Amino acid sequence: MKRKTGKQLILLLFLLFAVTALQNFIQQRSRASLLHTDTCFTESFREQALSPLLYQQLEAGNYTDGEFADLLTATMLNQRFYPKKISGDNCPYLRFKQDEYLFLKDCYSAIWNDLETFPIPARTGTDIQEEISYENTFGARRDYGGSRTHEGCDLFGRISESGFYPVISMTSGTVAKIGWLPLGGYRIGIRASHGGYFYYAHLASYEKNFQIGEPVKAGQILGYMGDTGYGEEGTAGKFPVHLHLGIYIDTQAGEELGVNPYYVLQAMEKKAKKYTY
Repeated sequence: MKRKTGKQLILLLFLLFAVTALQNFIQQRSRASLLHTDTCFTESFREQALSPLLYQQLEAGNYTDGEFADLLTATMLNQRFYPKKISGDNCPYLRFKQDEYLFLKDCYSAIWNDLETFPIPARTGTDIQEEISYENTFGARRDYGGSRTHEGCDLFGRISESGFYPVISMTSGTVAKIGWLPLGGYRIGIRASHGGYFYYAHLASYEKNFQIGEPVKAGQILGYMGDTGYGEEGTAGKFPVHLHLGIYIDTQAGEELGVNPYYVLQAMEKKAKKYTY
């Protein structure tokens, strides 16, 4: 009788283990179902809703580039792209959607890993909040050049004077594009080392005669906030003086995809440099 009871206990423990393993398998599979090859195209991903507090917590860990991107990607996925806390369990994604996860990790790395500073320095003796204002207008309707959406964030200075505020590179990288665009006026695009493309538009002028492929350092002056654009080269004054900042990543289809710079800017406010100007 005791032998029979022992066998029943072993069987019961085995069944309990099997049920627990199955439940864990189903839960992990369910969590991984959020991730697809086109996840980067979703509105939730493009919003990049990482709070300054969570960014500071991630950065305080002194992680390597890969560790930082891993923790950020898992945190975003585990809380459906609107996280309230750090949550780094990436096991379900590596188990069931490894290729999709690694690509998404590269996307987050392109946006966040190279950031070093706010794109406009505060004047010595002031804070950036006193000088610069901006709102979350990513996706808002625009009509110049046809119906379209706003793929960026506009920053306005307290002093609305073209050429007054210097615009600096948020990252180190290389000059990828420069010159006039009807929509962006005088613009410059910097390709950072992890692949992100940082686009600075409506400049009044450039700091120097930049060349394609030229290296730039984070904090280096690129030009000056202005109101150029919406016409042929040299057009200015059709809208208030401001900096349009765009951030783009490369997709698996080889096209550039804009993401929201608003939360990136919030995260960088505490890293704003102070210049005398």
